[in-house]
Amino acid sequence: MASPKPTVHPKPYKFLPCLALAVSGGLAQALTLPKAGLWPLAFICLVPLYLAIANQTSKKAFFYGWIYGLALGLFSFSWLAEVMGGYGGLGTGGGVVLVLLAAYLALYQGLWAYLMGPWLLNTANPYLVPILGGALWTGLDWLKNFVFTGFNWTPLAVGLAAEPEMMGAADLLGLYGLALPVAAISGWLFFMVKNRVKARPLLGFILGTLVYFCGYGSLTYKTWEKEVASGYGLKIAVLQASVEQSMKWNVNYRDLILDRYSLLVAKAELEKPWLIVWSETAAPFSYGHDPIETAWLDNLLANSTAHSLVGVTRLEPKDGVYRLYNRAWLMGPNGPGPYYDKRHLVPFGEYVPLAKELPFLRWAFFQGVLGAAGRFSPGEKGAPLDHGGFRLGLMICFESTFPYLARDRVLEGANLLVVTTNDAWFGTSWAPEQHLNQAAWRAVENRRPLVRAANNGISANVSPSGRILARSAQNEINAYIYAVPILRREVFKLTIYARFGHYLPPILAILTIIYLLYRFSKTIKFKNIKSKIDSSLKNTNLYPYNN
Repeated sequence: MASPKPTVHPKPYKFLPCLALAVSGGLAQALTLPKAGLWPLAFICLVPLYLAIANQTSKKAFFYGWIYGLALGLFSFSWLAEVMGGYGGLGTGGGVVLVLLAAYLALYQGLWAYLMGPWLLNTANPYLVPILGGALWTGLDWLKNFVFTGFNWTPLAVGLAAEPEMMGAADLLGLYGLALPVAAISGWLFFMVKNRVKARPLLGFILGTLVYFCGYGSLTYKTWEKEVASGYGLKIAVLQASVEQSMKWNVNYRDLILDRYSLLVAKAELEKPWLIVWSETAAPFSYGHDPIETAWLDNLLANSTAHSLVGVTRLEPKDGVYRLYNRAWLMGPNGPGPYYDKRHLVPFGEYVPLAKELPFLRWAFFQGVLGAAGRFSPGEKGAPLDHGGFRLGLMICFESTFPYLARDRVLEGANLLVVTTNDAWFGTSWAPEQHLNQAAWRAVENRRPLVRAANNGISANVSPSGRILARSAQNEINAYIYAVPILRREVFKLTIYARFGHYLPPILAILTIIYLLYRFSKTIKFKNIKSKIDSSLKNTNLYPYNN
């Protein structure tokens, strides 16, 4: 009778191969983002990291996970160096900001590797480990929304927006929940590489997950495309003035900018749109504070045949102090109406975190770098804006990267999502494509149409299926007319994600950590018992018989 084949435990690689594996994995995940758009890499990018941390000590596993995250961050938002260096006035210091941010965000991948490496991989369970790894990853992706005000530019599954049929399950799990099946496939592939004995059943797990993943996505994509085809298009004009950031607040260019918007409004009105959407802070002045420019805008809209959603800055007194707000204001022939003030501000871009607690952040140097942009106050109103029988759920710029903000608008009754942004800060980098990519997920998670107005692009019209129906060219000056799909009223139901939010990621992360602690405590207990037995046997000069 043949003896059973022993379980194959992966042996740890040496330092340089592990370093190369960690870097290649981080770069592979970065390449899933636009413009590279190599989205299939999302399903395999964790395999190199699994190989690097297999059977490593906790400290080494953390280091390789951190290196993975560092490579991911440095490559994915390398544009930050240009933004902070060029527009923020930091010069070469912009690169320092990039490295610091990437190093911080890499701690999440380091924590994942710290927990996964030495404890789970030694169990040699090729079915459970990948699921637990995906559960922990999805929980950490979710957590990045909230820690230190939140910044999550690179969720594991975000690049799948390049193929709308792969986005379907987001209406069940949300974007972060999709990390579970995506990361699990990497884990099963890892065990196929390291343990060929169980390759066939693992291949079955992989194919089964892909069939469900792709099948559900394809089915829902076709369903929502049919709903769009059976509905009608709401004519919305989007103004893209393409004002360079260096010109925007320079008073010498103010007349030129105002003339450009006058021409764009006139062009848009030729098509008789239902609504005209301006970009974030499109008006290069403070409405109500600058009387000449305020009168210009009032006169322009008083003679308009359509309402406009205008991006303005607004100074208002509160508690005896004037506060500056980043506002999207619904205006028409009868003057200003309801408005939305940006609630989730960009740290160090629109406000200074911990400025009260850390006095040095109020030094003239920091205020000089940030300028007026660093002195915004968060808004208090978040309810959708009522207009013509529809409810507009607003998100301004950075807010479109936070799933919970779009969900809040939908729960409050929004049936049309609107994103206004100024991506001129990003220059010619990949960031505008990545920013649009994030916004598309909000449409799928909530199954609501989304229209995006960007100062210099990319303006877009996004279907509830996730398909980008129309998109502008970058740095083009134009008034785009989008037929935004409006669905039948009975279709405007809440998705599973909209009802429950990211219920899965935190639950899975907590359960995974509990299991890890349980495994760890059992391992420690076993080692202590074995140590006592060995010591006892040695003291009595008795040794176990071994043939």
